[in-house]
Amino acid sequence: MSGDIKMKLTLIRHGQTDVNLQKKVQGWTNHPLNETGIKQALRIRSFYEMVHKRFDVVISSPLKRAYDTAKYALGYKKDLDILIDYHFIERDFGVFEDRNVDEVMPIILEKNFTYKGYEDDKMLLKRIENGLISLYEKYENKDVVIFCHSHVIKSFLILSDKKYNFKTLLDNASIHTLSYDGNRLKVLEFNRTV
Repeated sequence: MSGDIKMKLTLIRHGQTDVNLQKKVQGWTNHPLNETGIKQALRIRSFYEMVHKRFDVVISSPLKRAYDTAKYALGYKKDLDILIDYHFIERDFGVFEDRNVDEVMPIILEKNFTYKGYEDDKMLLKRIENGLISLYEKYENKDVVIFCHSHVIKSFLILSDKKYNFKTLLDNASIHTLSYDGNRLKVLEFNRTV
């Protein structure tokens, strides 16, 4: 790693699920990858095999769709050890879970929206920031990959640069690379698909 990068972070959104395909809100419900999602993860695997990529630390959200994306994408690593970190579970959408994305998102993504049982923007950003600080304390000077979710990645992006927001579009199985020096989070690559 270059001298000014203290910790490199690669954030990978999970592959597609049937619920993504149905355009429904998918928070803490534990949906599996569908066939397309598995293929997306295997394309990541082919890409990383081709470039001989090795990460120092592999982290996943506890949800199956993220964990399985990690297993498929990094299956070429024989010594694969996936660490579960609850900081990086998807947003808790509460009562909005499993409802139509096009109906729900305009409501919940209004500035300062709150609702009982819904993890609002402030709460989510604080959780991700706490997770980032915890990662840095453990893995300074490491190359870390996190298999996670759309709103988790958007939180990292927002913490790095206010030009991003929760309406920023991210592809399934997209790759985002950032650096963190203990003070500043910087986006190096955004929404790459392979």
